[in-house]
Amino acid sequence: MKHTARLAGISAIAITLTGGLVATIPAQAASSNNVVNLITWVNPPAVAVLKQINAEFEKANPGYSVNYQTTADVTGGYATAQQTAVQGGTADVMGIFPFQPLPYNMTQNSLSPTQLWAVHNVFAPLSGQPWVKQFNPSIMANAAYKGKDYGLVSGVYQDGVFYNKTIFAKYHLTPPSTYNGLIHIAEVLSAHHVVPFFDGLQNVGPLYLQFITYPLLQDLWLPKVGDVNSALWSGKTKWTDPAFIKVMQREKTVMRYLEPNFTGVPWQAMPGSFADGKAAMLLDGSWDLASVVQANPHVQMGYFPFPGSNKASVNQSLLQPDLTFVVLNNSPHKAAAMKWMAFFASPKIYAQYVDATGISPSRISGSYNSVASRTLGKWFGNGVSLAKIFPQLPGSGSYYIQPKNWWELQLEMYQGKYTPQKVAQMYQSGWDQLGK
Repeated sequence: MKHTARLAGISAIAITLTGGLVATIPAQAASSNNVVNLITWVNPPAVAVLKQINAEFEKANPGYSVNYQTTADVTGGYATAQQTAVQGGTADVMGIFPFQPLPYNMTQNSLSPTQLWAVHNVFAPLSGQPWVKQFNPSIMANAAYKGKDYGLVSGVYQDGVFYNKTIFAKYHLTPPSTYNGLIHIAEVLSAHHVVPFFDGLQNVGPLYLQFITYPLLQDLWLPKVGDVNSALWSGKTKWTDPAFIKVMQREKTVMRYLEPNFTGVPWQAMPGSFADGKAAMLLDGSWDLASVVQANPHVQMGYFPFPGSNKASVNQSLLQPDLTFVVLNNSPHKAAAMKWMAFFASPKIYAQYVDATGISPSRISGSYNSVASRTLGKWFGNGVSLAKIFPQLPGSGSYYIQPKNWWELQLEMYQGKYTPQKVAQMYQSGWDQLGK
């Protein structure tokens, strides 16, 4: 993957960014124990299949064991678990979100902790592992740096709208291809006292507004600038661009059609509630499809990309690289960790993961029979990469442009505290302080 970011003072800021995190990685003696300490965040289908895969690994490799730990809060508790693993060597294999693309100008205010770890050799290179050649280079590039692969990108999930075919048929509705068509459907459903959209924010926070924000960014802003990430970092565009303000305006409109008290509905309840018919449409990623069917095997479910624009041709599915496995360089069981990675990457085991989770595969070849492949149809594995749609936010700096806080403004906008125009101005004010 070509990388144009400039290394502006990067070595000098390594300790500053993490409070000594990189500098204090302990040197640990190699352990003879055939143990693999694995940590990931909670995605119920992924956790279930990983437990199964771990059991199969132990059966296929007598004397080896996997200690698997999970943390539910992706933006809080799991971030702490990751930091502890990096500092204290408490994990051998760690789940991360892909760290590419790196910011246009890598400075103290522009790198997230994961990106800092990536550029400072916290992750062990995987490029020499035989199985790497069996994976799609363009997907693996999401966790590559300076020509080396550092993560096994398990695949790409697809954001969009999953709809209840029975409810649509009852009200003579068909999947829309434009934004106006989507709002028309929401109005028809509301008139019949049917909740149009379901999207639970409790336990994950406003981050889950991504199912509205991402497609609007793709369909309204991306066509104008070509690559939102590079356009923002290079100064080609600003948050105050009319296209982004329109994104905020339309997001606020869509949020009016969410289920009552959506901020108090746990994200874990989304699949089951949709399966029970509590809303006609589920704003979600394909990772939840297995849970929908598990909750109601008889649900008739379809899919269409969220249409953010009234130009149908630009409304496409979103591809979101997700759980990526890295081996920590300070792992006390690195050989065992690499053995686990190779086992996971093998065709039959990897196919289990794809079929159970609903992810679109990163492996070049394989046969899959997942709920996602059947539901997504022609969209399975096809769409626009999130890397072009959403900018790499800085790990520090102004409050609202940090990844963990960026979404808060949109919820506050919906609640009437700020206008879309004010939200854009606040983002730009923080961006200007980066000193790019």
